[in-house]
Amino acid sequence: MANNYKESFAIKLSIYGSVIMAITGILAALYGNSISLLFDALYTIIAMTISIAGLSISKLLKIKYSSRFNFGYFSFEPLFVLINGLLLMTLAVSLFISSIQSIINGGRIIELAVVTEYLIFSVIICGSLTFILKFYAKKTKSEIIQTESINWMLDALISVVVLFVFLMSLWLKNTPYSSLIPYLDPAITIVLILFFIYQPIKLIKSGIFDLLRAAPPKKFIEEIKEKLLSNKQKYGFTEIKIYAAKIGRTSYLEIICFYDNSFEIKTIENLDSLINQIKIEVENYSQNLEVKVSLNSLKK
Repeated sequence: MANNYKESFAIKLSIYGSVIMAITGILAALYGNSISLLFDALYTIIAMTISIAGLSISKLLKIKYSSRFNFGYFSFEPLFVLINGLLLMTLAVSLFISSIQSIINGGRIIELAVVTEYLIFSVIICGSLTFILKFYAKKTKSEIIQTESINWMLDALISVVVLFVFLMSLWLKNTPYSSLIPYLDPAITIVLILFFIYQPIKLIKSGIFDLLRAAPPKKFIEEIKEKLLSNKQKYGFTEIKIYAAKIGRTSYLEIICFYDNSFEIKTIENLDSLINQIKIEVENYSQNLEVKVSLNSLKK
């Protein structure tokens, strides 16, 4: 199965899962009168919308360039990640405010049977999709699928924690602390949002850095540099410099090889062959690399 097909299949699977969870989540939130389930359902709706957009973006990434976008569509992927993060941040902030207001107004009475049944269903579906999408993310090296797997993992964690709290409220019914039950739903929503908020921040940071063409991790560049320097006698250069930028899943490398005065190239074909050898060696190191190699003389 080709990577492009795997990516498309995984995103479609995420979309189908989102449709199911969005419908059941909204119904459970309405019948159960639960703000935490509403948080869960709205989170799923945003994930579904983003998944549909992600499917379109993955198709665009197969196109190298167009008359409108001469350098391809690679910037669309970090833009997608940034929008995802902003939407999730908006959801978290709005429901955080709503939960505070609910606590001030005396809490919420929920239908435990409806909520519990939905949460058990949610844990099974979200957990399964998390593992499936992580598998495809590793196979395809797709940031879109990786983002999807993180979304489903968070959704599964939300469901597990909320289920635990609601089961605990059953125990509280016959204790002196039964008056706390109406506050559990908005309180757990606040806790979940505080736990969850780092993820949209991380996505926003990643999207901005990629759109600004920040360099990939230093370790990644150092490993490529060490690999080339270990073969410097084979290629004849004395020093190298690497300039890099990461846009979505693709890293762009400009490698400048420096030669001393003793270096000689007899023909253009020899020069092209040398450049191609260096380029192929780097491209074999990792997928999703765009490499440009140039030669320069050392300044005295």
